[in-house]
Amino acid sequence: MGIKIRGTNLGYMKLDKELLVFPHPNYALNVERTSGQKLWVNCPALAYIIEHPDGLILWETGISTKVREEWLPAWQWLIDVSEITPEVCLEARLKQMGLAPEDFKYVIQGHLHCDHAGGLRLFEEAGAEIIVHEDEYKYVFQNIEKADQFFVREDFALLGRKRPTLIYGDQEILDGVKLISLPGHTAGTMGMLVRLNHTGWVLFTSDAMYLHESYGPPPVGSPIVWDPGKWASSVEKIRRIAIEHEATIFPGHDETGIKQHADGSSVFTPLNVRPDYVYE
Repeated sequence: MGIKIRGTNLGYMKLDKELLVFPHPNYALNVERTSGQKLWVNCPALAYIIEHPDGLILWETGISTKVREEWLPAWQWLIDVSEITPEVCLEARLKQMGLAPEDFKYVIQGHLHCDHAGGLRLFEEAGAEIIVHEDEYKYVFQNIEKADQFFVREDFALLGRKRPTLIYGDQEILDGVKLISLPGHTAGTMGMLVRLNHTGWVLFTSDAMYLHESYGPPPVGSPIVWDPGKWASSVEKIRRIAIEHEATIFPGHDETGIKQHADGSSVFTPLNVRPDYVYE
């Protein structure tokens, strides 16, 4: 039996597109474009369910139902979360798919920002093995006391009580599933490379690459980056891996992906991020 992937949308944030890609080549001012408007966009929070012969995997957990209480006012001034309601968050989406936290063997966090780890607390009593990069784990427990740098302590506090599996470097965790170290956006951002029988290799980037427009070359950065140099190196690592595997890239906040070819050429491709569509 092969591996299958289904995606689910955990609600749209609304924000200035240049929080994600800056300077955006289409919107930055220059000598040929001396005036222009900002672009306010819908930015999806995403999770993916990977059906593996060894058990169900959940890739990232979206935004907490307590977003309005836990996110700092400054964050909610930048980012409109009015459409993030309990009905679109992880627990409700899983129920719609006939799933519950107890059904998962692994929960993998590409990183622990509050728009990616908000549903993690659902798994404190479940039997799932939670997997986080070692550098991410150390950074948040050493530096984040409450809410800061787009981390919310309540999202990951359970990891102090329920010890996660810590990953360092690039590691294959199951047959056909490899975690890739992609630091820069945060100290321990990871991607995940998955081999499908028909689609081929799929590479999830988390926020090592927000959008397909980030890919370049050269890669286009963001104001929300922990280490810009490491971030740029990680995007180039994404490119190398994608070329080697002729992978389809799934960015962290995008419904458009990138199909990378071995000759270095690539094309943008729509992503079907809905539970009734199966990549296999």
